[in-house]
Formats: sequence, C-alpha cells, structure tokens
Amino acid sequence: MSVILWILIAVAAVAVSCTGVILVRKNVNTEVLRNHHEATDPMMACVGTLFAILLGFLVANSMTRFEEARINVQEEAGAAGDIFRLARSLPPPTNTKIMSDVVAYFDAVCDEEFKLMEDGKMSDHCWKIYSDLWQDCTKYDPQTQGQSNLHQGMVEAMTTMGECRRARNAQISYCLPRVLWVVVGVGAVSIILFTLFFGVASLPLQLCMTSIVTLVLVLNIYLLAAFDSPFSGQVKVQSIPFEVNRKLFHDAMAEESQAAHK
Repeated sequence: MSVILWILIAVAAVAVSCTGVILVRKNVNTEVLRNHHEATDPMMACVGTLFAILLGFLVANSMTRFEEARINVQEEAGAAGDIFRLARSLPPPTNTKIMSDVVAYFDAVCDEEFKLMEDGKMSDHCWKIYSDLWQDCTKYDPQTQGQSNLHQGMVEAMTTMGECRRARNAQISYCLPRVLWVVVGVGAVSIILFTLFFGVASLPLQLCMTSIVTLVLVLNIYLLAAFDSPFSGQVKVQSIPFEVNRKLFHDAMAEESQAAHK
C-alpha cells in the first residue's frame, strides 16, 4: 500500500478512537471509570506489554529479513563481477563468451527480473543465462597453472552466485502469515479499546493520549507491512549493486572491442 493510503488509515484510526472516547464519556460516568482503575490499570499493563513484545519482535524480524535480502543481492552482484574480472585474463574466445554472458545476466536482472520480483516471480530468461554461464565456466579446460587458478576462482564465484540467486528466489516469497496479521490487528484494536475506559478528568487530555497511542500502533504496523516483503512495496531492495557493475562491465566490453579492432 502507498504512503498516502497509510496516512489515511492513520487519520481514520485516530478519528474512530477519539469518537469512541467521546461515546464512552457520554454514556459512562467518569467517576465510575475511575473506580475501576484498580482493575483496568494492571490489565492494560499486561495486555500492552504482551502486544508490545509481539509487535516489536515481528517488526525486528521483518527488518532483519530485509537486511539479509539486501546483503544477499550485494553478494550475488559481487560474485558475478568476480567472474567477469577473472574471465578477462583467459584466452579468447572463452573470455569474450563468459564476459558477454555476465553482461547479459546483469542486463536481464536489472531490466526484467527485479520488476517481476515485485509480483513474486523470477525471470526464466535470467535462469537461462545463469545456466549458460555455468556451462561456459565448467566446460573450459585450462592449459596452464595460471589458467587453472583463474578457472578455480571462477567456479568458486559461480557457486557463490548460484547460492545467492537461490536465496533470492526464496526471499521473494517471504511474508507474514495471514493468521499473524489477524493477531496484530486484534491486538491493536484491543489496546485502543482499553484506552477508552480510563476516567481522565480532562476530556481533551484523554483524546490526546488516545490519539497518540493509536498513531504509534498504526506506525508500527506500517513498519511491519513496509519491511514484510523485501522486493516489493514502498520500502524494497533495489538493484543498485547490479546497476553499478553493469555500467562498469559495458565500458569494459567496449574497451575490449576497441582493442580487438586495432
């Protein structure tokens, strides 16, 4: 959901909670509410603490998963970059083929895959390029010790790239189960309902307190929703590591082409 929609939700939630305070104050005497503070205070503390722990844990977990996805993208782009740089030292035409495949992979990931990942999908084209790159690296037969060292480094980088890609494939399906969203919603509503039954002498003060509690709850739920899916929504992992390397590799390929024609 967009930020504007969340702002509207926050405003609506505050308006509804304040309306609830006014309705309770009209139908229940303030002294009656105060007489029940001995029961409502510890109950509110218990419910509020339990919900705060739950919500805080869920938000922290979603932010951790988001950070893991971001780091994984950086490692994948770095591993693919290592393959390109190692391949430059191999003899032609092997080096040109591997470098071209790496550039094609970066183009496909940036232009196709990250857009598809917003809908929870991966690009078949990227998987095809990834498979071709594996074949190029594994079929190469090094002739010298130096080439053997380069080949070993490429295979290791290819392995890392594959692990990161499979992890990214799993991360696009990361999301909070619906049952937990129901628990979060019920818990938030319960906390707001508790705030209606406090006999604060000043109605404006109670409205202000209730509004703050409601706003804080909505903001925390917004954080949970924003970080819940790492590759979609307002806050998402970007393809910047791939974009940066793509620019460098396109320049390097242009240099290789110019050198070959001299």
